[in-house]
Amino acid sequence: MNRQKKEWLKEQIDKLDSNEHMQIYNITKKFTKEITKTPDGVFISADDLSNDCLEEIEKYVVFCLDQRKRIEEDSKQRKQYERLMD
Repeated sequence: MNRQKKEWLKEQIDKLDSNEHMQIYNITKKFTKEITKTPDGVFISADDLSNDCLEEIEKYVVFCLDQRKRIEEDSKQRKQYERLMD
């Protein structure tokens, strides 16, 4: 995975919530033991991760983003229906 794609992935991961971060941690644990735990959190260098690991993380992140988009669209539709019912 190239540097630009890794940067995009990092930006998207930063937008996720703590439960989604935990899932990424679980994916990462399957591929590496190079994990640094501190009181502030868990740190993992993308340079230490295999392309297979990064691709699995990317699939998960895209899934999360897609679900958020669907939830937002559903919420908008519900509000429109509520206005029609008033």
